Amino acid sequence: MKLNIISLQNFALAILCLWIISPPLTLNPIARALALLAIVTWGLLEIIRSNGIFRRPTWPVLGAGLFIAYDLVLWYALGEWELISHIQMYILLALLVIYESRRTDPKSLAPVFWTMMLALPVWWISTLRGFDTFGDHAARTVVRSSGEAMELMQQGVGGYSLIYSSLVLIPVLVLMTFRWRQFDTSSAPRFLRAFPRAFRLMPPVMLALITILVLRAGFTIAVIVMVATLAVSLMYLRTRPWILLMAPLVALFLVVVGQIFLQDIIELLIPVADGTSFVYKLRDLQLSLEIGDSTGTVADRTERYLRSINSFLQNPLFGVLGDRGVGNHSAYLDYFAQRGLFFGMLYMVLMLYLPVRMLRQLPGVLSMTGGVLAVMILFPLLNSVTMAIGVVLFIMFPVACSITSEFGNRSRYRRPAVSPGRRMSAA
Repeated sequence: MKLNIISLQNFALAILCLWIISPPLTLNPIARALALLAIVTWGLLEIIRSNGIFRRPTWPVLGAGLFIAYDLVLWYALGEWELISHIQMYILLALLVIYESRRTDPKSLAPVFWTMMLALPVWWISTLRGFDTFGDHAARTVVRSSGEAMELMQQGVGGYSLIYSSLVLIPVLVLMTFRWRQFDTSSAPRFLRAFPRAFRLMPPVMLALITILVLRAGFTIAVIVMVATLAVSLMYLRTRPWILLMAPLVALFLVVVGQIFLQDIIELLIPVADGTSFVYKLRDLQLSLEIGDSTGTVADRTERYLRSINSFLQNPLFGVLGDRGVGNHSAYLDYFAQRGLFFGMLYMVLMLYLPVRMLRQLPGVLSMTGGVLAVMILFPLLNSVTMAIGVVLFIMFPVACSITSEFGNRSRYRRPAVSPGRRMSAA
């Protein structure tokens, strides 16, 4: 019975995840209804499961429930926003709850992991084809709520959520590319394992697709996060003590060199970026350095961040309890400004606790766990977070951890707990 429930839940979860990451399905009313039915079905099955998470909720589940409940109370009491505008955040936290329900056996989510590994490249390729047809600005157009954006999504062009959620997958793909033998791929579909050489090429090809997608989309923050994540993931492929000690020194050196030679670096990059959206941001940054103040897109981002910081400082305990005075460009800063110190900290902890947990449990795969932690520190600090992040962070990442050889060895050699009664009887 347990196996049947798990299989049904995985099927429902796969439907939900496919709807989240698929641009055409996101707008389809039938697909939306199926996704809603899938998440309700998963919840009902979890209620009847003998060891379901709702019978013994963990602190992340209680924290997520408290965050959602407080948000709903504010919505009902103040009515300053439409409920549907916060649905993405609720689904994101629902995916956290789903992971917590399998926290002792994340490998049971492997069918969903491999489904996503096969589905994501489809939408990366369709988005790249959309760039060829509609221009590299297509990803930016999708971000806006307009008829043109809906038309692009129906053509399979992904935008903000698809590109930024893919960044969380980079550390997983880096480790799979360079340490393939560390992964137990027996849970993969048989048709993939039937062609081992092609299967082996899957992670590097996916990594290349993400890199091309991010560079062509023209999201500056995505490029910054991608470079930082790749640097961390590649640096920690070998967990040597001297590498761990040298990393902060290297970061400090790059910061100092960047401060000294930033103008020269920008002048070299402007011709390379000519014809892309990056050239305007580079010129804004160059002008900002020359006049000693922010201008253009740099000024806009800086102003948004400062707006959230100032709103929080003015109302540190409870926040502004709405969207007024909030920059809407940093998930962490915005929630501090909107909800105050306690709920801002709660949101940050919920976003970071899983990478930190895996970092402590699996020190041998620091490349992957440290890389994901780097993304989840930088990305929500610099930009907003969507529900698509939850698919990779709370479903794909823990499964990738669970199929590493280190996770298997840790589970195999974990000493079973001995009850006090048994100790007394043995004595």
